[in-house]
Amino acid sequence: MALLRPSELARLWELHPKTVNLWIREGKLPAFRTPGAQYRVRTDDARAYCEKNNLPPLPRAVTSPGGTVAAIGKPGASLRALARACKARGTSFVAFASVLEGLLGVAADAPDVLAIDARCDEVKLADVVRALRRTEKMANVAVVVYDAEATKSSALAKLGVTSVVTRGKSEEAAQAVVDLLDGSPRPAAKRA
Repeated sequence: MALLRPSELARLWELHPKTVNLWIREGKLPAFRTPGAQYRVRTDDARAYCEKNNLPPLPRAVTSPGGTVAAIGKPGASLRALARACKARGTSFVAFASVLEGLLGVAADAPDVLAIDARCDEVKLADVVRALRRTEKMANVAVVVYDAEATKSSALAKLGVTSVVTRGKSEEAAQAVVDLLDGSPRPAAKRA
């Protein structure tokens, strides 16, 4: 799930960034807003727009060679640590504040790793994980649950959560995501 800034697309297509933003605002180029109110365009949407409008195709290097991470959770230290870790390694990162928005976002375009805040109180965490695992796209996506209670680790592991990071371990949550992106997952167990 690579995400592109309008300015990146403008550079690739040799256009002014305002032109790309205009296409987004007019609904010609599908995009969504980040929690910081910035536009992002999915790589697949940009490719389709290229084909439809005879624009130069996107280079393969644009599709986020560093992997993709999606996070569902409340703003806080763990989410900031995840964003910093992804930025440092060149990984595409998108955060969703609401569980419903996040589920729709990742169902449409599966990330390499999904990080879920255990403090999301809109729905039960177990129901979220079960729903994700039922979809074909998300069945094999690594899932990290952060800010979890230590007592829930084994139950989450049984649901197929790859890694569980207990409360107050923001940097460990970020490290768990980086480990999964690097292909060195740790066993699904509580991190002390």
